[in-house]
Amino acid sequence: MKELRRFLACTRGAVAVEFALLLPVFLMLVFGIVEMGQAWYHKQMLVNASREGARLGSMLNDDTNRTSDVVAMVQDFLNQSGYPDQFWVSVSGANGNPGTQVRVTVSSPYQMPILSNLVGSGLATLNLTATTIMRHE
Repeated sequence: MKELRRFLACTRGAVAVEFALLLPVFLMLVFGIVEMGQAWYHKQMLVNASREGARLGSMLNDDTNRTSDVVAMVQDFLNQSGYPDQFWVSVSGANGNPGTQVRVTVSSPYQMPILSNLVGSGLATLNLTATTIMRHE
């Protein structure tokens, strides 16, 4: 009976068991924070590209300003900044009159590289979208 009480009161190895139970949760939290930071960085690249495209579309008010010029500007901006993923550009109102709106939307799928392996690719994929609206000057 005395040995049983001493065996039940022994706490050797408890720290190792607690560490083994909490380590996966802690690692998912850390990698989630890092990958959300990367997703935020990608989103800001899309925001800047859409802003530059809308700025170009709003400044030129003649017939030479075409939607293809704005799309090319956005693509060049993202390619020069080293954007690694696939993206789509949608432009409306680029060849309008002064006072009309130019809308530039850039979207891209973002898959979290580490969390997609842990929780499945369906839960770790985000659709990043940035839209900028400016008026023709």
